[in-house]
Amino acid sequence: MFAERARGRSVASLARELNGRGVPCPADVDQARNTHRPGKGWIARTIALILENPRYTGRQV
Repeated sequence: MFAERARGRSVASLARELNGRGVPCPADVDQARNTHRPGKGWIARTIALILENPRYTGRQV
């Protein structure tokens, strides 16, 4: 996801690919921690939040 975004792919195209490949979204995997999300597949905003997360980007340890 990070590499593809760095290559210039849009978050919407990443969401379409993940959904097309059947990759479960975070709400599908852990509904107890994601009760505020419907868990019906990837959306662009979820991907954007993951890509901006300081722990995932190395800005926070």
